[in-house]
Amino acid sequence: MKDPPMLRLICLAVGLAVGLPGLAQTTETPAATEAQDLEERLWQVLRLGDLMPIMRDEALAEAEAMQGSLFEHGGDGRWIDIVARIHETGRLEGLFRQGLQEAVTEESPALIDEALAFYETSLGQSLVGLETSARQVMLDKDAEAEAKARFAKAASHGFPRVEQIGRLIDEADLVGPNVAGGMNAALAFSRGFDEGGGYLTPMTDAQMLSDAWAQEPLIRAETLGWMEAYLFLAYSPLNEAELERYIEFSASPAGRTLAQVLFAGFDELFAQTSHDMGLAAAGQIEGRKL
Repeated sequence: MKDPPMLRLICLAVGLAVGLPGLAQTTETPAATEAQDLEERLWQVLRLGDLMPIMRDEALAEAEAMQGSLFEHGGDGRWIDIVARIHETGRLEGLFRQGLQEAVTEESPALIDEALAFYETSLGQSLVGLETSARQVMLDKDAEAEAKARFAKAASHGFPRVEQIGRLIDEADLVGPNVAGGMNAALAFSRGFDEGGGYLTPMTDAQMLSDAWAQEPLIRAETLGWMEAYLFLAYSPLNEAELERYIEFSASPAGRTLAQVLFAGFDELFAQTSHDMGLAAAGQIEGRKL
């Protein structure tokens, strides 16, 4: 069979995904208790719990889309049930929190505190709500298509907001980390699929890595297209000054440090769930051969 399609790594809400290269730290990293406190504060201030049901629904939508190409005769109902168990919200929370807590211990608590102080402002809380709502809307394929069409139309007319969105993406380096995450998810899926005996011929790690790199251009194009539409939709209620303030924060040491921590949480979650999806897909295929 062809290489199995991977779950699309949904572009993270920009406030939760301004991943940039690590910064040299000049302060001590937090001790275990302080790390736990910071992790809990991150969870509450950024309302990360609200994302877990959305991420589950994203996975279920992708699982349904995968059935036709992954399984010769489509799904049998059990596949969706398995995917739902893999993405049970409590499990997603546990994986995400694990990644967060590990990353917090490696970063400057002062910079994380500064970033959280921004998100505790009225603008910061408004951003969290707008990002979450837009991500919920983008679950609907028709709404996603409409958002992309609106962005394309705005771009063709040279709207200033399009320039701001583009600058935010560039200055915060939003595409690269999401592409890397998508490739890591694809590789984790392939490893799980291979572990479950899904390939007709077992794959070497080098082969799976090569296949992941082969997907890079498509992942990059899909990431950018989705992100432009998503951000244009999410930030439409903001005025120019508010979005400029957010761009400035995103490129700051505090914004970058927060992104490092949050990406670690998403990476931990996607690495495990993608592997489990690959293993489950292989099991479905093997079961049908019996």
